[in-house]
Formats: sequence, C-alpha cells, structure tokens
Amino acid sequence: MLTPLLVAMLAAQPAAERPAPSASGANAVVSLDALPLEHAAAARCAVVFATISRWQKVGDARGSDYPDIEAAGGREFFVRVMARLMEDTGLGRDDIIALSTRAADENEGEGGAARVKAMMPACNLMKTAAGL
Repeated sequence: MLTPLLVAMLAAQPAAERPAPSASGANAVVSLDALPLEHAAAARCAVVFATISRWQKVGDARGSDYPDIEAAGGREFFVRVMARLMEDTGLGRDDIIALSTRAADENEGEGGAARVKAMMPACNLMKTAAGL
C-alpha cells in the first residue's frame, strides 16, 4: 500500500549514500521493536510522516487535520532517518521497506488514525530537533 511512497522517499537519497540491501537477510530486523529505542522512535515517526503524506496525496480525510507534511519537512525527515538506520544497522533498502511497510500497515488499521494523532506532537518535536 505505502510501498511506492516508501520507495520514492528512499530513492531520493543519493545512491552514493545508500548502503546495499542485505544479501542474506542475516541482519534483517523483524520489527521496529527489535531496534534500539532511538532508532525505533525515529523510524516510527518517519513512518507516521509517510502515512500522513500518503493520506494527503490520495485525498483521505485523515490527512486533512495536518499541514502539508512534505512541505513541513516530513519527507526529508523520513529519508534521513531511514538512511541513518541503514548505516547504523547494516540493513538494506529492502529490509527498510519491509519494516516501514509493516509499521505503516499498523497506521492504516483499526485505531491507526488515533495512534498517528497521538504520536504527532512527539514526532514534530523530533523533526524540529533534527533541524527540519
């Protein structure tokens, strides 16, 4: 569902800065819960921004409660967080897409909109702290 958006956001990162996908999956992380807290929190926020961006792009009413996420730095935050996650963990793009897609699917499920809304204050603080 969000895969095209996630791929587009990851593709925005210059190729020279992108680690190669993990070939064996040996470093694959099953869920964001398996990551260190700092990475998990940043990745969850990145996915929240991607979720809202998708809602806004497809005209989903759930996105209307938020300012333009891409214009507000949500896309850049996503790219930076995922690049750092790949660099720090050795995960490849396919691994990141899988993790992000699972997390995004949770935002689309029952209670997802309420969870996104509850996370936004902390995510906006994290984005601001990142200089975006």
